[in-house]
Amino acid sequence: MKIRWLRVVLGALLLEIVLFAVLVPISFLNATLFLIAVPIGMFAFGYLVTRWLLKKLSTRLVLHGAFIGMAATVMYLGLVLAQPGGIAAAVAVYGALLFYFSQAMRIAGCVAGAMHEQRQRRSAVVDAAKV
Repeated sequence: MKIRWLRVVLGALLLEIVLFAVLVPISFLNATLFLIAVPIGMFAFGYLVTRWLLKKLSTRLVLHGAFIGMAATVMYLGLVLAQPGGIAAAVAVYGALLFYFSQAMRIAGCVAGAMHEQRQRRSAVVDAAKV
């Protein structure tokens, strides 16, 4: 089993940069819209970034997707812990349920992107075999 750790770490970093670039400006516009956009954005961008990153890989796509999501979550939690107030401050902003749900959505989006990429490849192989 070969895991492409550099791809996982760089993918997680890219995902966090994209999330920051898209979601932080929304927080300045409207707090309610931000709280709605966070879990949606985490799932959607996790899905898109993971699909894009796994185009060149040939094996263990779902495992790579899970690792990308988990690494991105660890990066985010590290950033939150480094801030004054730590996780308690972030939970106070989001609420406990939304905070933890959003973290799960990041990982779920990455896994869903990997599963879709894997399923699409299997479908292409089956279609090629029919010809």
